[in-house]
Amino acid sequence: MSSVTFVLLVVAGSLGMLLSFAQARSRRVFAEDGFEEPGRRAVAMGLLAGVLLLTVAIPFAGGLAGAQPESKELSLVSVFAVHGMLLFFLACYYALSGRGSVAEFLKVESPHPAADLARGAVIGVAGWLLTIVSAMVLLGIWYVISHRFRGEAGGGAISPTIVWLVSRPLGVKLAIVASAMVVEELFFRSFLQPRVGAVAATLMFTAAHGAYGQPLMLVGILVISTVLSVTFVRYRNVLPCMAAHGVFDAIQMFLVIPWYLHQLRAG
Repeated sequence: MSSVTFVLLVVAGSLGMLLSFAQARSRRVFAEDGFEEPGRRAVAMGLLAGVLLLTVAIPFAGGLAGAQPESKELSLVSVFAVHGMLLFFLACYYALSGRGSVAEFLKVESPHPAADLARGAVIGVAGWLLTIVSAMVLLGIWYVISHRFRGEAGGGAISPTIVWLVSRPLGVKLAIVASAMVVEELFFRSFLQPRVGAVAATLMFTAAHGAYGQPLMLVGILVISTVLSVTFVRYRNVLPCMAAHGVFDAIQMFLVIPWYLHQLRAG
């Protein structure tokens, strides 16, 4: 990986996020968070900049620059560290803002939580189908316009991170799915989307998964993130988004990726 390329991508990603927040602040989106004291506001914005740099800008730059971790470098600590950072940020931001209701801050209030979770499960299946269709269309277009596609497709390359994840024990995989569906939705949907808008939150969610370094997978993540953002706007709480995210990840983790790896080995 070129260090210059990596730095340029980090800078580009950071500037894009800064622009999103600058626009949000011009509409006084952050005013309701109650940061009247400059000191608390500076700490909160510093924490926000740090967590976005570590969990969005750097993974995005690393993936596009070609960085791929070796399986021996991965551990359960590294898997859950990102979610731990996001939870730590949310807790700190809430404490600094002085909001009265955690449920309101995290957008988990719902008059019909069971119904919202059930709807989310259905949306997760529909989002997965839409992702598959989108990927097939993209592959078809790429096949037509590029003579190099056949050679690249034949390699069947897949991120070592993904291979490592699906090889974990059942309990670990369930914990990964549960952690992702809860923590990532609380941060990207409950926190970010109301403050920067659906488009910016969707792009940041996609960029955060850039460490996989696979464009086709990022297209799929962009599709499901769009579905989740629309779901959040539709139901005005994060519960259906959590359920949809969990169903999508479970289908990928337990069905699609293992099947694909089996096909690669069989071929």
